[in-house]
Amino acid sequence: MNPRLHPPETRLLDHVAGDGDAAARALMDCHLALCDLCAAQVAELSAPGGRFLAAQATLVPPADLFSRIQARIAQEAPVQAGLPFTKALAPYLPSDLSKGWRGALTPGFRFLDLAAELPKGIGLYLVHMAAGAAFPEHRHQGLEEAVILAGGLADETGQLEAGDWGAMVEGSRHAPRALADEDCWLVARMEGEILFTGWRGILQRMV
Repeated sequence: MNPRLHPPETRLLDHVAGDGDAAARALMDCHLALCDLCAAQVAELSAPGGRFLAAQATLVPPADLFSRIQARIAQEAPVQAGLPFTKALAPYLPSDLSKGWRGALTPGFRFLDLAAELPKGIGLYLVHMAAGAAFPEHRHQGLEEAVILAGGLADETGQLEAGDWGAMVEGSRHAPRALADEDCWLVARMEGEILFTGWRGILQRMV
């Protein structure tokens, strides 16, 4: 797949270097699973490190390494059949996807908090929007980055489709709507909160 919109090169370099929090790594892994171009670029950026490791003396792994890896895989939540989740999300998905969803008082919209152990003020969310559903206008108090897993959405800045990387900087405002022909699934990393406009904003300030 070759999406139209990609993360900045600095994000790719951070990913190769192992920098960033778990939410940033999960978001990038989702994009790389859907973008052949960026996956090839990451492989190229990783090549010098790979050559360095190949030149090092061979180490004998612990005898129980394989069994520990198998046990770790067995503990991870399986990617749900029929849903557009990449393997990158498997460690973060709950065993029961019917629970934990919230909706921000918006028909056709729901989200799931995926990672509890993150730096303060950072969140990783799985978002589902029914075809044609709109999310209320809001303003971002920090950076939001998202990858579309399936379907697409549009707002004042343009349109995003499967594999695309989108970003909203601090202070930006928009009102996204899922495209009319397919449900939209996306994963988002957020710094800080969002502030709603209108009556939702009044309720938000009262809570």
